[in-house]
Amino acid sequence: MARQLDTFSFGGTTAVHDRRHAEVTIAVGRAFFAVAAFGAITLASESAGNTRAAELVLGGYVLFAVILLALLRFRPEIASRTGLGSHLVDIGVATAVTFFTHGTTSPFFVLFLFTLLTAAYRWGFAETVATACAAVALLLLELLVERSIRDPRLAMPPALEPERLLMRCTYLLVTGVLTGYLAQSEKLLRLEVSAIAAIANRADVRGGVTKTMAAVYDGMLRLFSATRASLIVHDRFSDQVFLWQTDDPANGTMRLSRVDHDRLSMYMFVPQAAAWYAVRRRMPAGDRFDVVALDADGARLPTNDWTLPSELLAAIGPFDRLMAVNVALGSEWAGRTFLVDPVETSDKISVLGFARRLVRHIAPAVQNVYLMHRLRSSAAALERGRLARELHDGVIQTVTGVEIQVAALSHRMTREAPAIASELTRLDQLLREEVIHLRELMQQVKPLDIGPNQLVDVLAEFVSRFERETGITARFVTQLDRVPLTPRACRDFARVLQEALINVRRHSGARNVTVRLSTDNGDCHMLIDDDGRGFPFEGRLSLDELEATRKGPIVITERIRELGGDLTVESVRDQGARLEITVPLSPHSMHSLQG
Repeated sequence: MARQLDTFSFGGTTAVHDRRHAEVTIAVGRAFFAVAAFGAITLASESAGNTRAAELVLGGYVLFAVILLALLRFRPEIASRTGLGSHLVDIGVATAVTFFTHGTTSPFFVLFLFTLLTAAYRWGFAETVATACAAVALLLLELLVERSIRDPRLAMPPALEPERLLMRCTYLLVTGVLTGYLAQSEKLLRLEVSAIAAIANRADVRGGVTKTMAAVYDGMLRLFSATRASLIVHDRFSDQVFLWQTDDPANGTMRLSRVDHDRLSMYMFVPQAAAWYAVRRRMPAGDRFDVVALDADGARLPTNDWTLPSELLAAIGPFDRLMAVNVALGSEWAGRTFLVDPVETSDKISVLGFARRLVRHIAPAVQNVYLMHRLRSSAAALERGRLARELHDGVIQTVTGVEIQVAALSHRMTREAPAIASELTRLDQLLREEVIHLRELMQQVKPLDIGPNQLVDVLAEFVSRFERETGITARFVTQLDRVPLTPRACRDFARVLQEALINVRRHSGARNVTVRLSTDNGDCHMLIDDDGRGFPFEGRLSLDELEATRKGPIVITERIRELGGDLTVESVRDQGARLEITVPLSPHSMHSLQG
């Protein structure tokens, strides 16, 4: 996972900038160490091991450090090519200086510590431990060389005793392991924060929920090297279940569909598992899954009796590895996200832990986009309500008053000036039409806040108002008191009837309209019959045929498609038209009714 995080960046600019910064920082430290060591060896006495060779090595090291620092300052693009080479120079200088200044007891042994720190800061655990092992090997080599060039008749000085060398080597190894571990942990944390911030920044209020989801999942797919992703969500506000699936997230597209409420349990099986990682093992007797799961507290769950539902396997599609993480967006959304064929790793617990942290930090950003969308919808509804009141109390009242005055004037002028009276009658009819248009507009912009308990009464009121305002005989026939649809489906269903009645008044020339409402086999049915002139076609067309030919009521067709329902339009020229509308009822609402 650390390797995935290290290579993950949007455009690569972040990783390049981090490498440059690291090399510049190390170059500053190298220059400081080189100058300090050169000054120390220059001022030291001969008894401390001050040799001409060591001075030359440190003098060259000072020159190298200053030149490299200047190059990195003025040409930072070379940072990617100087890391390994400068690290080898650091190790070589440390080896040479300690060799010329009493070997394993040299006061310049601290130069080896500098190489450990730079390896940890530049890379990570493995490279730091490798540097420590290289330093130990070079100290052993120093001992062998120093012993080989000394006069064998002379006793070995205490400085070269094996015990002293063992202590130095152990010190280097322990320091290397500890420094590498701390550096690796800090680097992993920093990369996690960077990856989370990079993905969270893709949540854009202006793009809306769909584009935000596509952008976020594009980042997650790249981060975990996954091929596909799915998100099942229960929207508690509307009591609906949605399924998001990646189509082409890089181009800002994700497929959104509504699924039956009963299918939620299939995706959310073993709900106490906050995250799990499954690996498919293909066996002659059937596939087996090795699963690692964590609960909400991060503790590992027993998975010996786990069986992935066959319905889930069919819905997800083919995969070798599958990772799932529970998602919670405030009190509005709850669900689970799935990543197909994520990065293959032996440390699945660390991957699951990071995935949980990632989702936990990104969820509020997505929730903010969702809440902002709802806030804008609420603000738009309030504005539409204000506009409807303004139309009713202002324009409609004024136009109605003018209509009454024109009608009265026309009546007085009938005998005195018949021609003027005829023109006034025409104007009166135009004004009456405009009043009806304004009332229809007022009803269309007026927000609807209805649920399953109010839907039947609202539909009946629509039909009654239509009869009062148009003079067309209208009947509403039903035996229902409640229609188990979600609040959003109730609003859309009411808008369908509203649009159908407007079309009847404007285009059909009908004198009678009948609206029938019923439920059957888990569907809500609405029939709208009129005796007008019909549509500009003869026959019976289904929803797909209406969309393909662009015939019939286009607005109604679009709403029915969004509701996941069906529409059939039957038209007979000069005899009338029938709209047969079918919308699936909410399974959850049906269960609550039966309970």
